[in-house]
Amino acid sequence: MSSDEYCGKVLDEKYRLERLLGQGGMGAVYLAVHLGTERYVALKLITPQFMRNEEFVQRFKREARAAGRLRHPNVVDVTDFGFARVRGENVAYLVMEYLDGCTLGDVLKEETRLPLEWVVDILEQVSSAVHEAHQQGIVHRDLKPENIWLEPNRLGGYRVKVLDFGIAKLAEVDNSPAPAKNLSGKIMAVTAPAATEDLEIDTLVFASENPDLTQARSAAATSSPASNNDDTRMFGSSATATDLESASTAILSPTIQSAGPDHRASNATGMVDDDRTQIFNGEGRQTSAGQPTTAGGNVTRATQLTQVGAIMGTPIYMSPEQCRGKTLDARSDIYSLGVIAYQMLAGEPPFAGPTDAVMRGHREMAPPPLRDRAKKVPKRVAQTVAAALAKDPAARPQTAAAFASALRAQADGISALYRRAFALYSEYFPKFLKMSFLAHSPVIITTVVMIILQLALDAQPKGITFAKVCLVVSLALVALVHIAGYFVAASAIAGMTAVIVTQLQAAPLRPVELRTAFGVLKKRWKPFLKTSLGVTLRIIIGTVLLVIPGVVMQLRYAFYAPVVLVEGLEKKAARQRSYQLASRSWRTMIIVWFLQFLIPISVSLLIGNIHIGAKQAAAPTQGFHTQEIYKQLASLVNIVVVPLVAIVSALLYLKMRQLGGETLSSALSQIEEVDSRLTNWQQRMRTRLSVNTPRSTAAAIGQQQTVDSKE
Repeated sequence: MSSDEYCGKVLDEKYRLERLLGQGGMGAVYLAVHLGTERYVALKLITPQFMRNEEFVQRFKREARAAGRLRHPNVVDVTDFGFARVRGENVAYLVMEYLDGCTLGDVLKEETRLPLEWVVDILEQVSSAVHEAHQQGIVHRDLKPENIWLEPNRLGGYRVKVLDFGIAKLAEVDNSPAPAKNLSGKIMAVTAPAATEDLEIDTLVFASENPDLTQARSAAATSSPASNNDDTRMFGSSATATDLESASTAILSPTIQSAGPDHRASNATGMVDDDRTQIFNGEGRQTSAGQPTTAGGNVTRATQLTQVGAIMGTPIYMSPEQCRGKTLDARSDIYSLGVIAYQMLAGEPPFAGPTDAVMRGHREMAPPPLRDRAKKVPKRVAQTVAAALAKDPAARPQTAAAFASALRAQADGISALYRRAFALYSEYFPKFLKMSFLAHSPVIITTVVMIILQLALDAQPKGITFAKVCLVVSLALVALVHIAGYFVAASAIAGMTAVIVTQLQAAPLRPVELRTAFGVLKKRWKPFLKTSLGVTLRIIIGTVLLVIPGVVMQLRYAFYAPVVLVEGLEKKAARQRSYQLASRSWRTMIIVWFLQFLIPISVSLLIGNIHIGAKQAAAPTQGFHTQEIYKQLASLVNIVVVPLVAIVSALLYLKMRQLGGETLSSALSQIEEVDSRLTNWQQRMRTRLSVNTPRSTAAAIGQQQTVDSKE
C-alpha cells in the first residue's frame, strides 16, 4: 500500500488516520483521531518491510517504551504504541501528541540568522530535554532543526518540543550476528544527497541486508540521481521515502565485507571515492589499511553484512564519532547542539557540500571560526560553540545542561547583570531592606555611640584630662568595632543574598522568605566566621604591603561568602573554590569589582558633601558639630546600597558557576540540604516529572542489560 492508501483506515479500533503529514524511509506520520476521546494525535506508522525483521520488532517495543517513559515539558509526549494489520500487512505505529506551530528548520529558511537571545532561549529548552533523556540513558542521535518544534504558547511566545526521542536507534541492527531467519527483509538502499539543503533535512540510516551492496548502490545511483528531489530513494523492496516531519530517514553501514577481492570500497556516505570503507581483516581487529576497527570481529559471509559501526544521523549535524560509525554517548548529541547553535548564529552550518565532504569535515577539519561569518557574535559565545564542536568528545561540555548554562552565562553581558540586579532589587526592595537593617544593626548601634562619644569629647575643656583620654580610647575602640561591623554585615548580606537570588533564579514559584537565608546563616555561622576572619586578614596584609595585592585578594576571594553559605565549604576549601570561580573570567571580575567599589563611594561622597544648616559667626562650633553628625548618619546610606551590590555579586556568582557548566538547580539543591522546609506543593514542584518504569524481576533487568551491552 502507498502512504496515501492508509488514510481513512482505523488501527486497533482506536485510531482513524485522517491525512498524511509527512513520510520518510522508516514510514509516515499521519494526523489521526483517537476514537474514544475524539482528540487529534500524530501517529507515526512504520513501513511494513521493517516488520519482517523480528529484531526490529523487539527493538521497536523497547524503544517505544523508553520514549513513553520520557516525560519532560520540552519533549513531545508519546502516549501509545502498538501493532495492527491493514489489508494483510503488519504495521507498527507510535502515537504522539499533535502539535501546532512549526519547526526550527522552517524558521531558519526564512530568518537565516537568529538574534542571540533567541538562540540561547531555544537551546536552553532543547538542552533541558536532551539532558533529561541522557539521564535516562537515551541518546537522540539525530538532533537537527527539523526535529526541534516551536509550539505557540498562546501568550505570544513559544515552547520548544524535541521530536523523535527513542526512535533514532530503531534503524540500527544488533552488533551480534543475527540468525538467517531474521535477515529475510529485502534490501533498502538510499542514494546519498549531494545538495546542502538536502543534507540539512535528510537522515542517513542506510542499513542493508543485501550481500552485494555495491550493485544495489549502483542501481540506486542509476535510478535516482542526486539532483532528483522526488525523494523516491528505496530500491529492492521498493517504498516511497519522502519527508518524514521534514526529515527523511535512511540507514547506512560503513563496514562491509565484499564478496569478491576486486570490489570497489564504498565510503561511509554510500558514495565511491578515496575515502574508503573500512574492511575487516580475518581477525576483525584492524581494517585492511591497518586502522583499528570500532568493534571486534563481526565479519560477514556471503549472505550476511557486518553490523559493526552502523551510522545513523543527518550528515550536516553528525558528530565525528558518528561519522566514523563508533559507539555514541551523550557527547555526540552535544556536538549536534553545537552545529545547530553555529547555524542559528552564522546563517549556515559549519560544513556544507556533498555528503562525503561534509562527513570528512566533521571527522578531520576544524570548523570555520564563527565570528568570521557573524562578527556581532560575542567572542566568548563563539568560544562556547567552538568547544561543543571539538573533535575529541572529552573536550566538549560533558552534559547538555552544562552547554546551555555556559552559553547563557557567556551571552549575558555585564549590562544584563546590572539590569537583572536592579529589577530584583526594585521588585523585592522591602525584603532586601529588612535584611540589610537586621544585618547592619551593630553598625547602627556603633554609629549612635560614636556620635555620643564625639559630642562628649567636644564638650570637654581644653587640655589633657583623664576623662578626655578615656573618651578618645573609647571612640577608637568603637570605631574599630564599627568598621568590623560594616565588613561582617556586608559579608553576611552577600551570602544571604546569594541564597535568596539562587532561589529566585532556580525556583521562581517559591516565595521569598528571609528566614531561609537567616536559617542557612545560623547553621553555618561558625565556618562563615572562621573563613571571614581568614579572608579579612589576607586582604588587610595585602593592602598594608601594597594596594595591588590587597585588590588581588579581594578579587580572588570575592565569592567566599556565597561559597560558604550555599556550598557548605569553609576555610581553605572555600578560598580555593572562590578563586576557581573568579578565574573563569578575570575581565568580568575586574570590571564588576571597579563598579562595586565606585557605586558606594560615589553615593557616600554625594550625600556627605551636602551641607545641613549654616555656620553661625557667633557659634562656629555648632555648625561644625551638626555637619559631623550628619556625615556619621550619612554613612548609614550603605544600608540601602549594600543589598544592591550584594545582588550583583550573587548574580555574578551564579554566572561564574554557569560558565563552568554548573546548573542553577544544583545550587538550589545545595541550599535545600541545609534548609529543607518545603510545603507539599513545593515538594511537588521540585519533583522530577520523569518516572522510570520499574522492572518487575531481576531477570528482566539482566535481559535488558544484555541487550544494551550488545548495542
